[in-house]
Amino acid sequence: MKKYEQIINDIILKIESGIFKEGEQIYTEKEIKDIYNVSSTTAVRVLNELVTSGYIYRVQGKGSFVSKTLVNKKIYFTEKNNFKHYFSPKDVEKSQVLSVDIIEDEEICIKFLNIRSQKLVRIKRVKFICDVNWAYQINYIPLSYLPGLDISDVDNFKELATMIRKKYRIDIHKEKFTKSISVTMDAPDEIKELIAPNNEPCFEFDRCTYHSNGDVFEYVKIYINYKYYKIKIHD
Repeated sequence: MKKYEQIINDIILKIESGIFKEGEQIYTEKEIKDIYNVSSTTAVRVLNELVTSGYIYRVQGKGSFVSKTLVNKKIYFTEKNNFKHYFSPKDVEKSQVLSVDIIEDEEICIKFLNIRSQKLVRIKRVKFICDVNWAYQINYIPLSYLPGLDISDVDNFKELATMIRKKYRIDIHKEKFTKSISVTMDAPDEIKELIAPNNEPCFEFDRCTYHSNGDVFEYVKIYINYKYYKIKIHD
């Protein structure tokens, strides 16, 4: 287990055991550095991971505090599509690649990939069933993880996970990830036109998939029309 994972587990244990109570301030970046003898980079990563997983929230200029929603409580979370109410079981889900390009995006690099600005592969896809678009997905992967990548044939990116597994021996479906989910009425216009033409609300996902070395392998932004997705939460 990586050092930062050990620290995260230790802080989560303190939250779940009530040492840190809901609404209470937890360690600062400096305190994490001093207590666990780690670098600023590791301390920042620990706090970011705890925010992403929902255990803490940050208040600018004041610090990090224990969230009220997950304190002392473990839950089970199940994601399901809602296709059965709109499509036949025989209907097949497909995807269309809208674009594949090489970009530089400092905000994505720093905020989600935890790296300095560098070249990224950006893949935009729409998923559909029977000509009904139900999801829009954008993947961002550091180009350094995909040496020799040929982006000239976009159809190679329809099944992105399969391509990465076969070409680079990385099975992203088996790697650790974090995901945040929200509901928005303000999806970008180009996405609304494709999956929410009647201005329906969309589920908005931010997902980070981790490489086996602990670094973020990819950041994914996903929008799903609310009709085609549901979640079940139970303790």
